[in-house]
Parts: sequence; C-alpha cells; structure tokens
Amino acid sequence: MFTEFISALGLLYGNKKTFRMIELVGDEHPVAIQLFGREPDHLAEASKFIEDTGADFVGLNCGCPERKIVSGGAGSALLAEPDRIARIVSAMVKAVSIPVTVKIRMGLTKDKPIYMKLAKMVESAGAKALTINCCYVSDGRKGPYDWSILPELVSQLEIPVIGNGGINTPDDVLEVMKTGVSAVMIGRACFGNPWVFREMNAVIGGERIPERPSIAERFEVMEEHLRDEVELHGERIGIAEMRKHWAWYVKGLPGASHFRSKAVRAGSMDEMMRFLEEYGDWIVSRDE
Repeated sequence: MFTEFISALGLLYGNKKTFRMIELVGDEHPVAIQLFGREPDHLAEASKFIEDTGADFVGLNCGCPERKIVSGGAGSALLAEPDRIARIVSAMVKAVSIPVTVKIRMGLTKDKPIYMKLAKMVESAGAKALTINCCYVSDGRKGPYDWSILPELVSQLEIPVIGNGGINTPDDVLEVMKTGVSAVMIGRACFGNPWVFREMNAVIGGERIPERPSIAERFEVMEEHLRDEVELHGERIGIAEMRKHWAWYVKGLPGASHFRSKAVRAGSMDEMMRFLEEYGDWIVSRDE
C-alpha cells in the first residue's frame, strides 16, 4: 500500500498535520509513504522521518499534475529536470536503509517522452522499484494510457516495474501483467469499491472472481469507513470527506442520486447514519 503523498517541507517544518499523515498502525504493512518536494537535501532529511515511522519503503512522487504541487516545482514538474530527480533519489538512498521507490509519468507532453531515460537514471541512482503511470502529464487524469511501453521498459531495467494508469477491471490487470511488470498499482479504481483488490488478486492467482458485495456488505463498509474518517479527522472534516466516498459507494444502485443529495446536506455523523439506514431499508423494501 502507498499512502497519499506527503510534503517533505511539512515534515522538516514540524507541521503537526503533516506528521499525523504519516502515522501508521500495525496492520497497514507492507506500506510505502510517498514524499513530494524538489530539493535533494530536504527529501533526504524527510526520508529519515519516514523510516522512523516503521514504513517499509519511501517513495518519491514525480507524477502528480496537481497545480498546487506543480507550481512549487514538485510532482510532475520534476519531469522537466531529470538530473534533479536523479540527485534527489541518490540523496534519499544515502539517507535511509529502507528501499526508495519512484513514481513517474511518460513525460510532460507526447512530443517529449522521457520515461526510458529517466527510468535508467533513477535505477542508477539506487531506486529499488519504478512505478509508471502510462500517460503524459498533458493527459491529466483520464488518459489515454499506453501500456504498450511496458515490455521494453521491463526489459531495459533490472529493478521491478509497477504498471499504473487506467487499470480498472480484472481484465485490465491481466492485460498489464502480460507485459512483464512485477505488479500493478490501483488508484482511482478503488474509490467506492475496495473489493476491487480481492477481485484483481483472484485473477492474478488464476482463481474464480469473487461475487460482488451484497447490499448489506456494501452498507456495512460505508458505515465503518465513516466511523474511521470521523475518528481520524474529527466529525466536521470526516463527514466532508465521506460525502464524496459515499457517492462512489452507491454509484449504480437504485435511488443513488436521491441518497447522494441527502448525504451532502448531512450535518452530523448521526444524520449521515440515519440517511444510510433509511436508504438501505428502501432498497430492501423495493427488492421485496
């Protein structure tokens, strides 16, 4: 599991919110905590904090296209500076004993692919694995994704390559695994569907795909997710976070739009729970 990415400067400045974001619990392993930043010494020092948490890996994210990240010269903005990326990786590797991984995209724009050159550079700098989102920064978050680049990339590197981008179904996993990658990374495909991991692992293992979750199981997970969010962030932020997640969880269910419109207006956890219970009762009565 990879965490959301963490500001290296936030750790160096002792930001309490940032430090809460790298707290781990016992059953989250193996886990990699991702960092973003642009100064080699900052990222090296921040990597030490990551190692101290007990994380199994520390990752450098060079693929995020978010404006607030790119405007600071971090994330995918680093793809314009491959030498800097190599220096950052080298500094991180020297600073910690846990493995350093790197996530990239194919390049900034289609006319300037940089993934092969950059992959070899980060491997030489000591990275232990490379994740590639198989699209360009200019493609945003919707692709198109080009998995055809993966076989050559795998053949040119000795470190594991992890395929990422546009992998949404078990069939997608099989297609990407055929390229020779060591693993696939799932991101947005799990929003509202954490069961996607057991489905994809079943396919990789040659097993029958498990049945989709029942309504009861889906609602139990929604309730558990809400309670975890509130416990972690407090009621106000937890509820705000869960509104979007609940919208993903009920996608495709009858009456989903009506439920979403009510959940968005909820002002407390109890109110959200009541809406969920009412929605569940309505679905059961409808099916009966």
